[in-house]
Amino acid sequence: MAGYEKGNNTKRRLIMAMYRNLEEKDASEITVREFARENGCSPAALYRHFDSLEYLIILGTIRFFSDYMEEYGQLMDADDNLMEAYIEGWKLFNRYAFERPDLYYRLMWGQYRTMFSDALEEYYELFPMAGSERYPAYFYTLLFTNDMQERDFLMLRRAANYNLLTDEDADYFSKTNTLIVKGMLEMAIGQDARSRKQGEEECNRLLLKNMEKVYVPKENQ
Repeated sequence: MAGYEKGNNTKRRLIMAMYRNLEEKDASEITVREFARENGCSPAALYRHFDSLEYLIILGTIRFFSDYMEEYGQLMDADDNLMEAYIEGWKLFNRYAFERPDLYYRLMWGQYRTMFSDALEEYYELFPMAGSERYPAYFYTLLFTNDMQERDFLMLRRAANYNLLTDEDADYFSKTNTLIVKGMLEMAIGQDARSRKQGEEECNRLLLKNMEKVYVPKENQ
């Protein structure tokens, strides 16, 4: 048992080291040899804990995503207006995603997506995450849904159940809003901080414009 926990502690240490690497550089710049050397182990030792460098990069990337999901759980508990919470949820996602569009795009739409669920499950075992206290089952369903369109539809379908929009609208917005964010995020990859911030703001405006049929911001009511 002690050896198992020691192995988990090593995993936690290496995942956090990868997270710190990703704070400073693009994933494509990270090599097995350099990362192992920086962390006092051999590449072979690294592979005893993780299937591949890519998998470890995904675990490090999830550290960025988990901060967003913890804050999203707080949002779910604080706002009973489902449409307001839906829009605020996208704004929250964009605030995090446009900080590191390269990582978020790869995780939610790109090359990391197929391993996301397995990596998230392992990450959650190593780093238990605070979620929604009021809606835990719903929160974890969203957390482990790696298809952004499906995840968005689950949120909108919940609002449709309260007759805030139709099922047809929920299907339409889950497709179009996801495409808006995907496209804007892809364009933000490689941009400087000012351009990324402008992209975030434009993305939020486009989402609000797209939702005009079913949602009016509080300040406009």
